[in-house]
Amino acid sequence: MIQNKINYIKRGAFDELYTPKEAVECILPFIPLGVKTIWECTAIENSEIVNVLKENGFEVISSYLNEGLDFFKYQPEHYDLIITNPPFSLKDQFLKRAFELNKPFMMLLPITTLEGKKRSEMFQKNKVQILIPSKRFNFIKEKKGSWFQTSWFTWKLYLKNDLTFLNL
Repeated sequence: MIQNKINYIKRGAFDELYTPKEAVECILPFIPLGVKTIWECTAIENSEIVNVLKENGFEVISSYLNEGLDFFKYQPEHYDLIITNPPFSLKDQFLKRAFELNKPFMMLLPITTLEGKKRSEMFQKNKVQILIPSKRFNFIKEKKGSWFQTSWFTWKLYLKNDLTFLNL
């Protein structure tokens, strides 16, 4: 069971990187028509994902492990789409769980998430599509940027292209 494994995983140094506003704003045009309720399953207080989505008319269900709402055990009764920036050290578990929930999703992950035989097979089988920003997002306010590129890994959004480059 996923939860038993997660209890023993050492959390990574890049698990608490908070999503900047511009990273959310760039995906708004790709949220399918008809989506009304979005689940942000790793939302902290004052989450920019939650704030930007609400500002743009979406109902947002936010949950966070530290508030007792574990993504691996909890699921809202109704939602149309998951949008989240999960802990990078748990990306495999988050992706697996999201596929199991069988709902469309957008996950902000390092572009290196494409690496690896198991993930490659999982992405090919599920026909993952990626929104690739033209710049690195600044997750840490004191710095001018991040040393790694992130992209939005999407599923069941039925985008025109498997790779969509976002000119920011």
